[in-house]
Amino acid sequence: MINIMTIDLEDWYQDVELKYWHHYEDRIVQNTNKLLTILDETNAHATFFVLGYNAERFPELIENINDKNHEIATHGYDHTPLLKQTPTKFEKELTKSIKILERITKEKIIGYRAPIFSIVQETSWAIDILKKHVKYDSSIFPVKTPLYSNPNGPRFPYRLLSLDTKMDGEGDFFEFPPATYRIPILRKNIPIAGGFYLRLFPYRWIKYGIERINKEKQPAICYLHPWEIDPKQPKIKSYKWWHYYNLDKTEKRFRRLLRDFKFISIKEYLEYK
Repeated sequence: MINIMTIDLEDWYQDVELKYWHHYEDRIVQNTNKLLTILDETNAHATFFVLGYNAERFPELIENINDKNHEIATHGYDHTPLLKQTPTKFEKELTKSIKILERITKEKIIGYRAPIFSIVQETSWAIDILKKHVKYDSSIFPVKTPLYSNPNGPRFPYRLLSLDTKMDGEGDFFEFPPATYRIPILRKNIPIAGGFYLRLFPYRWIKYGIERINKEKQPAICYLHPWEIDPKQPKIKSYKWWHYYNLDKTEKRFRRLLRDFKFISIKEYLEYK
């Protein structure tokens, strides 16, 4: 069964306000190159959701990712959650990021992921804007957490009309929701997509959840950040505990994930289907 790997290309400090970013050490190149090596070792491909800000500063890194046949998609420009943007600002930043990435890769950018999975009910206006510029989104996480909440959203790839409407066989805009395991009796979705959840839960639980998804003949959409394989990164006082939790275990678990399952990019999946 084929699954999908995605990488949110952010540096370790990029959850703080943009105006402070210049104070921090850049570690994104070394961490991303390490991720690329791990992906190469297992013949896995991924979709890299890239911040336009990082592409501007490190175009050679984006070229290297693209040259290794991974997909380049957009993560917006500066990692501002949609709840803090207006529709006008969102579209301006989206098109700015796309232009930067297309200039570097010489290829059409077809995918988007919102910072902190921030397409929720209050920001559903973003969907109509996205349809004008890309072919798919991967921001609607069908779980309820303090950071994002779409607990009733579909769990598997689907054609998207609006936040509350799944289309069957119609339309040409797709949604790729990050992986969840649904507890049958409670009818509650548990996130297993990777990132913090790969660090929080025992690996055997993540593996079991993906196996259950595959038994439904569906792909699991997983994700990781480059800084999550960097336990020696500096500390930021304002960050919550979950940013640093089990960073020393992430690389080993990520390697196991790539050995246990086959992963391709979203673009490859669309072509395959």
